[in-house]
Parts: sequence; structure tokens; C-alpha cells
Amino acid sequence: MGKKKLSKGFDDLFSQNETDLSFLDAYGETNSEDVSGLPESSQNHKNSNELFNAIIRLFKSEKIEIKSTKKKISLGEFLLINKKNNQIEISIHSEKLSLPLVPSDLMAPGFTDSKLSKDSMKCSVIIDSWGIGSKNFISRMIEFYKLNY
Repeated sequence: MGKKKLSKGFDDLFSQNETDLSFLDAYGETNSEDVSGLPESSQNHKNSNELFNAIIRLFKSEKIEIKSTKKKISLGEFLLINKKNNQIEISIHSEKLSLPLVPSDLMAPGFTDSKLSKDSMKCSVIIDSWGIGSKNFISRMIEFYKLNY
């Protein structure tokens, strides 16, 4: 009985996949931070006023009643947002359930100095630019709040 020969080698598979996926080039390069509906601060990392206003608009679009001043947004004892030094500081404290977060959720582009407690009941994030990651993060916290508070 002869040795069984592999029908295709690595080079053949690699070149096949290269050809099969060439249609992706038609879509061009993407910039996930430059998406319609997101404020221009996606590219300007130093405009905390714009970031702050985008967050307020997000809460309003979700019909969430917040308390806000020129530098603070609060959602009861659950969430506190401070505008400080061209950054947005967000602190979240859940008293009922663990937050629906894992450490990688706090590593999106535009996030700095993020912390999640071991029991997942508290987290803090500093946002220095607005983008899909920061919008999704705040949207998830709004959804969690709506469902549990």
C-alpha cells in the first residue's frame, strides 16, 4: 500500500483563498471611526464639549431621564459622567446585578484608564474620543439600566 498523498499543499490553499477573497478589495479601506451619525470628535481627540454633548444626545434619543449640568451627567446612583481636562470620565456602580462587561469591553479605541471591579459591580472609563466603541459602551449601559432599574 502506497503512501497517501495530500491533495493540496499550504501554498495551493493560500493562493486559492487569496483569489477567492479578492472581491473584498472592491469595498476599499474602511475607517470605523468616521461613520455617519457620529460627531466629528471621532477624529479630534481634544473636544470634551462635543463628546459631552454627544453623550447627552444619546441619552435623550433613548428617552432616559438624566440630571445634567455643564460638567456632569448623572443617572441616579448608577452612572456619573464628568467632563474634565478634554476627557470624559464615566463611573458606573450597579447595586443589583453584575455589569454586563468583561475587561476587553473597556479597551475600545478612545478609552483610556479603564477599570472593572473583580465582582463586575463597578467600572470606570475615561473617554478621550467618540467612536463606535464608546457609543456602544454607553448604549449597553443604558440598556442594562432600562432592564434592571
